[in-house]
Amino acid sequence: MNTSFRETCESAAAAWAVPALSVATAVGGEVATVTVGCEPETRFRAASITKPFTALLTSGLLDLDAVTGVWPDDVRIRHLLSHTSGFDCELGERDLARFGDGDGALAAAVEELPTVQRLVGVDEIWSYANTGYWLAGHLAAQRADATFEDAIAARVCRPFGLEATSFGEPDLAGSGPNAGEGSYPRARRPSGGLVSTAEDLVRFGQRLLAEPGFAAMRRPHGKPIGGVYGLGLFGERVGGVGVWGHPGSYDGFESQLLLIPDADAVFVGLTNTEFGSKALYDVEQAFFDDVLGARRVLAPFVELRDEELEVFAGRYENCDAAADIRAVPGGLVVEVGDDEAFLRPIGERRFRVPDGPHVRERIDFPRDGFVRLGSRLAARVS
Repeated sequence: MNTSFRETCESAAAAWAVPALSVATAVGGEVATVTVGCEPETRFRAASITKPFTALLTSGLLDLDAVTGVWPDDVRIRHLLSHTSGFDCELGERDLARFGDGDGALAAAVEELPTVQRLVGVDEIWSYANTGYWLAGHLAAQRADATFEDAIAARVCRPFGLEATSFGEPDLAGSGPNAGEGSYPRARRPSGGLVSTAEDLVRFGQRLLAEPGFAAMRRPHGKPIGGVYGLGLFGERVGGVGVWGHPGSYDGFESQLLLIPDADAVFVGLTNTEFGSKALYDVEQAFFDDVLGARRVLAPFVELRDEELEVFAGRYENCDAAADIRAVPGGLVVEVGDDEAFLRPIGERRFRVPDGPHVRERIDFPRDGFVRLGSRLAARVS
């Protein structure tokens, strides 16, 4: 890894006040690591980088077209792994820690999944749903006749040589205005419970590139605001080349896994701040430049008339959040709780934050009466 890449990591961490950042890359089998404020062996919360682990486990154990036995029969296993079930993301505002730390925690959460709101039908609108991953992890564990944690360890971590990856505790605390404290709820683990190092997750990425099931995981099933989604992996194109991976965010930790099959390349970035993804974006751009000779290109802003903006104004809700959206000259203002952001249009129904702490974050209106706030669908209520 060259000096300029290291300088990019350091400057990105400084610009976004990242206490600890660990980046590992592998290109053609050669692994390099850069750390800022930590050591290469420091374990972070991987957060939703856990989802490719769960997708790999589940797709290796279950028929992707099988019904779930919990949600209606039109929902199949593949809908759980591709966020296309139409069900909401969470079990309301209730903390899953209430299910405890015993072996039955995940099963207890699954028993409540029939109460989750269904926003749309299968395959209609892609919408991020942790609930689907809890169900997938539970069903996979049942098939393996093991706990979910033991199934991941036996079928992914140990065969892949991931000695630092587990469902334990990180070596440092998360940070940021909304950072939480305490252990990760056991019932949530299939959607984001792993703890790991950047080097271990690069090893996972290298092994995943060689897995026979990887081709199925990167077959598009849904369309988020940008790019596509397969089974546990987002897909995008950078310089005309396919890039697959998954970000993560939980309680003051943010992370990123990126795979470039055509270049035999893997990128992992781990941070312990809720602004970590902003810092990692600059590092990812430098990685793409080194490997592909290209960078992500953002869609240009466009102009919409006042009456075109006004149709999106209103209050939108899902199971645990509400957003008030109002039209202003040049765009929309989105208010969620005490947080507010201005977004400019990048299309007739798509918007992006131009600057500030939420820079590059996006929303869209995939259908009248619905907004996607980043990855999650919310219905208009007024």
